[in-house]
Amino acid sequence: MSMTKCLSIWQSIKLESSQSAFKRFDAVHPLDFYLGLDSEDRNLLLFVTVEEPPNQLDMRAVRLKKIPRDDGRWSLLLILEDSRLAELFALLCEDLIEHSRHIGKHSPLGFVLKRLNSWRHFFERSENTLLTLNEIRGLCGELVCLELLIDKVGSSEAVNAWVGPAGANQDFQFGSSAWEVKTVRPGAETVIIASERQLDGLDKSVELYVVELSDAGSNSTDGFNLNSQVSEIRNRLESDYKALSEFNNKLLIAGYVQHQKYEDLVFQLRGFTRYAVLDGFPLLRKEGLPIGISNVSYDLELDACIRFITEQTSF
Repeated sequence: MSMTKCLSIWQSIKLESSQSAFKRFDAVHPLDFYLGLDSEDRNLLLFVTVEEPPNQLDMRAVRLKKIPRDDGRWSLLLILEDSRLAELFALLCEDLIEHSRHIGKHSPLGFVLKRLNSWRHFFERSENTLLTLNEIRGLCGELVCLELLIDKVGSSEAVNAWVGPAGANQDFQFGSSAWEVKTVRPGAETVIIASERQLDGLDKSVELYVVELSDAGSNSTDGFNLNSQVSEIRNRLESDYKALSEFNNKLLIAGYVQHQKYEDLVFQLRGFTRYAVLDGFPLLRKEGLPIGISNVSYDLELDACIRFITEQTSF
């Protein structure tokens, strides 16, 4: 990873001072963010707010403290306890700072706390915080469908409907409808259904979206990577602050923060197929399982679902 601005500031503080010190991150930022080092050489982020922060639980490797100030305001202090996570902590700090730059009339403290809660999910992931190849492909497929849903119901409703990162039974749920998304390579014969509830919508009508992504070269004219796909959707949501903020939070919960390594994996959208999960569709339902059996994963043969296709698009 190239050195971020946060890492550069911490390094300059270390070179310039032999004791604890702080530097403002950005002179033109509307909010008061400061980076610092303490007497134990720990990386710090200080956010100054007029509102009193509620007590916060510590994150993995990051302590959170609220401190009253002499001017009547409050400081929210983030302290990195594990120096091995300095790069990740720098991403957290820059994420909070950059995504609050155009906060407008919205509560600065409310934004920071909500964003921190999403980062809490991210820090609780395993030591390897980068997404795996399968996770990258799966997230790309979900984002393809998110764009389709934005066109269908609008930005706010579409982002709210994206519930897959929170562990819902289907990736999208809106009104009486649900979409389950599977991302495959062209020519795939099966998809993996992760549980008996994934295609069993109970009170919702379920559609299965199978998104075909092929690998592409870096010079492909119609190729995209995860970073570019996220940027495109962020641009579409730019005029809707709440939808954009919610989208960014859900990306974090899904395990995504922008990383240079994601630039190297380029894909082409080859097509998608939509299936209506109606009576007769091959699936397992919870009510049909023997007592004591649950969380059943199984392979679904796509050839057995041909008569349930409602839309098929190739590119």
